[in-house]
Amino acid sequence: MNTELRAELLRRAEKDQAARRAMDADAWTAADAENLSWLRQVIAEVGWPGTSIAGADGARAAWLLAQHADRDPAFQRQCLGLLTAAVGQGEASATELAYLTDRVLLAEGQPQVYGTQAQWRDGRCVARPLRDPARVDERRAEVGLEPLSEYLAAMTKHKDVPAMSYTTPCLGCGATIEFDPGETKTVTMTCDACGRTTTLTLGDPGAS
Repeated sequence: MNTELRAELLRRAEKDQAARRAMDADAWTAADAENLSWLRQVIAEVGWPGTSIAGADGARAAWLLAQHADRDPAFQRQCLGLLTAAVGQGEASATELAYLTDRVLLAEGQPQVYGTQAQWRDGRCVARPLRDPARVDERRAEVGLEPLSEYLAAMTKHKDVPAMSYTTPCLGCGATIEFDPGETKTVTMTCDACGRTTTLTLGDPGAS
């Protein structure tokens, strides 16, 4: 095991999560940018940091950094391929693969497969666009996830949707904007890529 790599993965993952728990958008934007550049270099040098390299907790941290690499969709898609191979080799978690799969598909304008990505609508959590909803619970069970209705009900009850579940494309440049709406109906965001301000009304299909 590469103990130094594991320690750095854990440090970066904790910084990522601390910024999100604090609802500090500036901090998590900065962390995501730093982690993206760093993870890209790590993968170029050693490949995907699976459990044999980074331990189970380090491998989970690597997945978390990839999950938040929305600034570079091509790299995030590359990570999905590497994580898929790692799961096949017993080096990573199928549950984490499900989350990254949904993240990448939604960013590409396709429906998600497992329903891991949710949004607030009319005071409750609902799944973002979903492929073949009738069989979603079968797919979730295959990767160790609870039924979708239980997942969404728990998040609605505890108001605990992860910040990573909220994204919208910038209408100026198309970059992904990540945000946390809290309990508000309208959220105003500024795109880090082009500086455009976007106002999003939750539950509506469009933004201005």
